[in-house]
Amino acid sequence: MSQLIRSAVLLLALLPALPGSALAERPQRIVSMGLCTDQLALLLAEREQIASLSLWARDPQMSYMIDAVGDLPLNNGAVEEIVRYAPDLVVTSQFTAWDTAKFLRQLGYRVEQLPQARSIEDIYRVLELFGDWSGNPERAADSIARLRARLAETRARYADRPQKTVIAYAPNGFTVGANTLEHDIFTHAGYRNLAAEMGIEGFQQLSLERLVAADPDVLQVDRDLSRPASLATAYVGHPVLDKLVSARESLDIPLRLRICAGPMIAEAIEMMAARR
Repeated sequence: MSQLIRSAVLLLALLPALPGSALAERPQRIVSMGLCTDQLALLLAEREQIASLSLWARDPQMSYMIDAVGDLPLNNGAVEEIVRYAPDLVVTSQFTAWDTAKFLRQLGYRVEQLPQARSIEDIYRVLELFGDWSGNPERAADSIARLRARLAETRARYADRPQKTVIAYAPNGFTVGANTLEHDIFTHAGYRNLAAEMGIEGFQQLSLERLVAADPDVLQVDRDLSRPASLATAYVGHPVLDKLVSARESLDIPLRLRICAGPMIAEAIEMMAARR
């Protein structure tokens, strides 16, 4: 018997009975396989609905909801581990663990994947989707209303401050251009994203020469995303970049506030607006 067949037999043996009406009922055993769905589960679902979160939920740099995790079980995203929780809803992001999501669907599980958010408006849609999937549309509607109100309040409070130009720079020399959530966050906070004005769309590499020539008022350098021994770190640890940063304002907004689409974005935008 091949290894693939043995794995399939093992997984089938672990399968719980799946009720035919599972899609129509409010989920009672939600398993999240990624950081961003962890955050939404903790924000929008009842605690007793959550069967397991991903290991990322306890990451102090990435997880906005780390204090809410408590004793909830954590998973590493493997199929064998997920099925042990007998989930009636598995949630993940569109580009996270797609092969695991496909396999779980083939085994008969309900798997929902959040689309990528490229704007604040997309965040509202993400919240609506998760609220519907988890059977908590009222919580989602309330979260959306509070997010809209906080953004409006921030916009009014800092409306009289001048715009500043900004460029984000990350390991491997990547920056964020137009058609990204990061770009929309900059715009809502009152900044002009020079990468977008240079014709960059999505996530693309930007040479240090072009960065220096762009001469932004503010830099956001994501050194926390790098590993000390990696080649990618050479970009964000370059002496030229150090000199550029020392001569300009620097945005140091915690990753946990801006790495996922959710209400925490409002806190990031308020911090950025206050720095203008």
